Amino acid sequence: MLLETDILNGLTVVIPTYGRSDKILQSIYSCLHPEVFIVIVDDNGLNTDNQIATKKLIDSITSDYTDNLIYHALDTNSGACIARNKGIELAKTSVVTFLDDDDMLLVEETLQKLEYFENQIDFDICCSDMFSRFNGKEYQLPFCYFRGLTPIDLLLDGNCYTPMIMAKREALLRIGGFDNCKKYQDHVLMLKIHLSKLNVCYFDKPAFIHVDHDEYRISNKACSYQTVKFRFKYEFKLLNEIDLKPNEFNRLNNVISDRKSYLCFYFIVMPRLDTFIKRFIGTKRFLNSIQDNKSNLFIIVKSFFYALKTVDGLPFFIKRFAYKLKGKR
Repeated sequence: MLLETDILNGLTVVIPTYGRSDKILQSIYSCLHPEVFIVIVDDNGLNTDNQIATKKLIDSITSDYTDNLIYHALDTNSGACIARNKGIELAKTSVVTFLDDDDMLLVEETLQKLEYFENQIDFDICCSDMFSRFNGKEYQLPFCYFRGLTPIDLLLDGNCYTPMIMAKREALLRIGGFDNCKKYQDHVLMLKIHLSKLNVCYFDKPAFIHVDHDEYRISNKACSYQTVKFRFKYEFKLLNEIDLKPNEFNRLNNVISDRKSYLCFYFIVMPRLDTFIKRFIGTKRFLNSIQDNKSNLFIIVKSFFYALKTVDGLPFFIKRFAYKLKGKR
């Protein structure tokens, strides 16, 4: 295990893990190198089946580099952002980066990135690109490239996955690390970085492999309006801190507003509409099978209201609509 004293040189990779004890070993093995330190933050909750299984797997690692590894289990499931912040706190090196528990670090390229970053004396953050692996093949599609070197770049067409970010530990601690949001945590962190006027540089090689799959991801879940609102609170705040001419400000404001409308529809309305349709059809079929004496209209209405009642987050939408009718914002 790492000593309690700070290690000035080297790099710490923070890996939060939740429910993936079958995959995390490949992520850990991809990081093993004498110059790389690893902090695994287990977010399954202490003494849960997944936490016990994860700890057992990590204890089974036999390597010359296991002295570079810290394992820390959170008492309760707290979310990836809290887990990453704990990892930053536990890191003993002056530079940290991140890896998801189903992705793979390109360790040699990451060390080249570290060397490049250490030579950029006036910079606090270094970002890079990634490969995407799907069905065993690697791709570099548009979403594999980091975009957000300047505040305007980020607001116009920002793209950032958390493992793209390498940072001075002190700088992350100074801005409070990751905000506790279930979505857009990487984008929000970059917004905070630019709001804090930290200097960002770019390393032009992919430094990790994002393993894409059809399995469960937190980001696939329907998110709340508050989650989207949280991101755009930072976007509009950053917009208002940039020195722009009126026409440039209006153009960028329109871009952000249009994006907000799109993301609200895509991540809030669409998943709930899909849920509503499935529940409506399923309930209608069930009622038709057991209530032969009821009219079709009765079954349709009953199915409609049952499906409506089960849509996640509907009470908030009703409340928000009521406020709109009252003329409040």
